Amino acid sequence: MSQRHPGARRTRRESQGNADDAFIARVLDFSKWASGNQQALTVIAVIAAILLAGGLYYRSYRSQLYEQAAQQLETIYQSIGINDTEGAKGELATFLDRFGGTPYEGEARLVLGELYLDTGEPQQALAVLEPLGSSPSDPIDFQAAALLAAAYEQEERWSEAEATYLRIADRSELDFQVRDALTAAARIRQEQGDGPGAVELYERVLSDMDENAPERGMYEMRIQEIRSAT
Repeated sequence: MSQRHPGARRTRRESQGNADDAFIARVLDFSKWASGNQQALTVIAVIAAILLAGGLYYRSYRSQLYEQAAQQLETIYQSIGINDTEGAKGELATFLDRFGGTPYEGEARLVLGELYLDTGEPQQALAVLEPLGSSPSDPIDFQAAALLAAAYEQEERWSEAEATYLRIADRSELDFQVRDALTAAARIRQEQGDGPGAVELYERVLSDMDENAPERGMYEMRIQEIRSAT
């Protein structure tokens, strides 16, 4: 049977003792430092407590703000439901002043912009929708961009309307959204006398469409009509 060498046991005990001594030395050093820097530690503790309290307050405030925004938006929808359009527009403008920056801002801008378009106020619609729809990147942005293009059309700003529709087509990943945007841009080109440009966009629609899609006939007929007229 092998026997453990006494020297090995002494080495382990000495190593353990050295580690304990080093730990105790560090504790003593920190105690001395803390005694000499008590004021600094107090300031640090106070700052940490303030930051913690501030963080908790902000989380509570934000939660309450979001809840108030949701409730207010629901009330506005009720106004729209009873056809109080003018009242809803005023409430939405106030909503954006108070709850701008919350997750509900985009929805409020979308609804307000649409109300302005419905009542023939494209300039107001542009002011509300441009921050949301000028550079679309998410679903609500694309909806706002489509309304923005419609507002440009109401203002007879054809080039800006066309550019907005094309921006939607270039950025959207939804087939129907791309198709609708290209169709609208082609319509504008055709109405402005740019038949070849309209055909180009209609052909782009066809290139992304299944061969057996029932809508193909309509687009092929439009292309034929334009070519026959030129």
